[in-house]
Amino acid sequence: MATRPAPRPAPRRAPAGAATRSRRPPPLFLVGGLEGPPHPGLPLAGALSVSTVCRGLDLPGRDGARTPLADVRAMAVHLLPSVLLDQPGGGPYQLGGYGFGGVVAYELGRLLRGLGQPVARVFLFDAALPLPGQAPPADNPKLAVRELARMRHLACVWQGACRCGVDHGVPLSTQGAAIARALGATDPDDYEDHLLDAVDTYAAAVRAYAAYSPPPSDLPVVLIRPANPANPWGQPSQLRLSTSPCLGWENTGVADLTTAVIPGDHITMFANPYLWDVATIVQRYLFNPQPAPRSAPAPRPAPASRPAPAPGLVPTLGPAPITRTRAAGPDRQRPGVGHAGRR
Repeated sequence: MATRPAPRPAPRRAPAGAATRSRRPPPLFLVGGLEGPPHPGLPLAGALSVSTVCRGLDLPGRDGARTPLADVRAMAVHLLPSVLLDQPGGGPYQLGGYGFGGVVAYELGRLLRGLGQPVARVFLFDAALPLPGQAPPADNPKLAVRELARMRHLACVWQGACRCGVDHGVPLSTQGAAIARALGATDPDDYEDHLLDAVDTYAAAVRAYAAYSPPPSDLPVVLIRPANPANPWGQPSQLRLSTSPCLGWENTGVADLTTAVIPGDHITMFANPYLWDVATIVQRYLFNPQPAPRSAPAPRPAPASRPAPAPGLVPTLGPAPITRTRAAGPDRQRPGVGHAGRR
């Protein structure tokens, strides 16, 4: 005779606050800059993959679906819906970007603060500000193609092997198809259009970069820059960028600016072994949600043998909870990390 399986017990309902205690840290949104595909945040995303989810944001216009934008704030406005949809529960938000991508990430953080959203941190990876007063650079398609091809080679440096397929020892004018493929084109019939879209997006971004002057903010900013200020490839060559110790950010009115210096230069900061220095600093400043406090247990009824307490008094059932307060003191300096502009 067949036996009926015993009924399963009803699943227990998780206690209040359990979801908050177990939720993962918020993602780190990484804004792409002038480089184009592959996204410059990929090496860092791999280094942080165990602890933090990274989301890539790219500048509008590269896919040809819309006109490129030549204003940093307009770029941030374009990216804002993607951030809000990807993290619908609200802040705190975490943002970052390499080079010009860091500039756009800063403006994106200002937009979020304007919406009343908390921003835990904005990471600027060697994101130098433009020197004020420079004229908008003129469009130069040949120079744009050359600089896009050289910046695409950055990923080869980071990966330790050249996979872009572009030979910089041969005239680039003979490698149009290879450059288009290196910049993400997949259909041979669209190589020319893809290159034109990439050049237009690059030219618009360079104009936006040259004209940008960051407004002050209360954003907590971490600037990670290499010890060697040289940029071996001089990208972008049409701009004059700040070379001060804080790359110009010390003059912007940022309320909380921390500067960390790592070995290497602009080209090698996402390559081994310096990538792990960057990841260690980022990990130190990432937002880590604290577990929600457990709700206090319900008070036990007084034993029947004891007299009832007088009205307005509550019997003491145990020692009072202890609250630890860390005394305020001067910041402790860590090797390679200093504070600038805290005011």
